[in-house]
Amino acid sequence: MAYERMRTHMDLNDRKKLILQAIIDEYIGSAEPVGSRAISKKHELGLSSATIRNEMADLEEMGYLIQPHTSAGRVPSDAGYRFYVNSLMKRYQLGVEAIERLRDELSGRLGILDKAVKRAGYLASALTDYTTVVSAPVSERVEIKKVDLVPVSEESVMLLIVTRTVRSRIIKTRLSFEKCEALAAILNAKLRDKTADEITFNTISDIEQEIIGRIDVEPKVLINVLHFVYESVSELDDTEIYVENAKSILQYPEYRDVDKAREIFSFLDDKSNLKRLISETGNEGINAKIGDENDSEILQDCSLVTVNYSLDGKAIGKLGVIGPKRMDYARVFASLDLISREIDRLLEYFSGNG
Repeated sequence: MAYERMRTHMDLNDRKKLILQAIIDEYIGSAEPVGSRAISKKHELGLSSATIRNEMADLEEMGYLIQPHTSAGRVPSDAGYRFYVNSLMKRYQLGVEAIERLRDELSGRLGILDKAVKRAGYLASALTDYTTVVSAPVSERVEIKKVDLVPVSEESVMLLIVTRTVRSRIIKTRLSFEKCEALAAILNAKLRDKTADEITFNTISDIEQEIIGRIDVEPKVLINVLHFVYESVSELDDTEIYVENAKSILQYPEYRDVDKAREIFSFLDDKSNLKRLISETGNEGINAKIGDENDSEILQDCSLVTVNYSLDGKAIGKLGVIGPKRMDYARVFASLDLISREIDRLLEYFSGNG
């Protein structure tokens, strides 16, 4: 029953909303459990301590507050933070000086996308004082340089794809040396110097038709070869991940435990974790994953706020902020909104469309 009330917010009247907002605002600044007396003194709600205390007890029963100790102080729950972000958070206005600095910093770096995006991560960290994670498309075009097929036994062939690296795969099939050479010649003629986005359905169809007309190859083998070719170049046309100001985590009391800090630093050091983390957030507007909304157990005491940046209306990367659940959401949202809009505007300009 309490869960249903929490989900629908039907019992959150205006007074409860004001008190919840005041408690979360207070806790964001202090990191200490908030009592009714502090709310009564610091926030002009026109309510007595006793009334605030009763409302806090109701909010705790509804799942929006937690009482971590036997003292009267409460802290927000994940549900409390979620309701705050969705419905109670005040608009934060960045100062003119911060806005001008951001525009100046970005404008000088848009000639090289990855440097501009990395700088955007630094600026987001400076504006919010939290760790930032940025994804950016790899600026180098990944092209197929050569395709080779080499028989390695009577029943298997090694397929080699040369780009800026070399990838290989063993394919179970009986193909003579002559057939391997003929197949590789067709693939090289059709695919050399092509990137992943240039390998279209028509390209694949043309290759299939030419191979079927000239070489006796099992359809399954041909599918495996073409799939690996595309997989090799598309995986390399991947995103880069930048992390800024990871050490900022240590200034927050939530991470002063050495083991806890070590765990999150280890998490941030693994780029596969970060790629998965930001890819799982929403693609529209600014998105927040709070506490246990994060799949990773290590981030259960954190919040992640992300926003896309785009070119020609297509999202090409994300900018994210990681911090404690009691992060200053209003400031983070305002900072990410401004930075993403500036990146979009400058990318549009430097791409020749502005």
